[in-house]
Amino acid sequence: MTILKVKNVSKTYQSGSKKLTVLDEINFDIQSGESIAIVGPSGSGKTTLLGLCAGLDSATTGSVVLNGNAFEKLNEDQRAAVRNQYVGFIFQNFQLLPTLTALENVMVPLELKKRKDAKEKATILLEKVGLGDRLTHYPTQLSGGEQQRVSIARAFANEPKILFADEPTGNLDTETGDMIEDLIFDMNKDQGTTLILVTHDPELAKRTNRIINIKGGKIQEASYG
Repeated sequence: MTILKVKNVSKTYQSGSKKLTVLDEINFDIQSGESIAIVGPSGSGKTTLLGLCAGLDSATTGSVVLNGNAFEKLNEDQRAAVRNQYVGFIFQNFQLLPTLTALENVMVPLELKKRKDAKEKATILLEKVGLGDRLTHYPTQLSGGEQQRVSIARAFANEPKILFADEPTGNLDTETGDMIEDLIFDMNKDQGTTLILVTHDPELAKRTNRIINIKGGKIQEASYG
């Protein structure tokens, strides 16, 4: 089953009197349960493409369809509803809410869905990522690796159909990064979640089913990891 379809997608920005093309006629399909790495040099359009696939931004032309929902036909509230229902995110800079504890951060997406078991489920997820003894700690009281583990628990809280990860180990040391990689792939496998990640790390990219290489806003090649 195709969970994400990207067809003839371009993204341009107006820069003074000139148009800057960041993505140019991008096409690919992703099947449910696949793991995909989007790689390429800085400025190649990787993160822009990730944002379009997740419905965080709108393509200038073309179509992005996530689990049957064509983003170009939806307004922002409708796109947000799709993200809340189907999507999880892991960011390089963690994006935790500083005024909430680890437990409360993981509870947020569950409470948005009005889950009565939000606290119980969030506790189980934090225990699963090895933070059962850090439930009441605030982000500033956690190491970078611990904060990323909280963000992983939060990302999987909704049991998303598709998970987007933008340089998930970019701010971590090698040992911690390796642990985070294992955790993402283990939870991805456990829940059967489709995984799309942006990375500069060739070894991380090789762990995925398929690698999409972008350069100058175009797909240069797609290979299998």
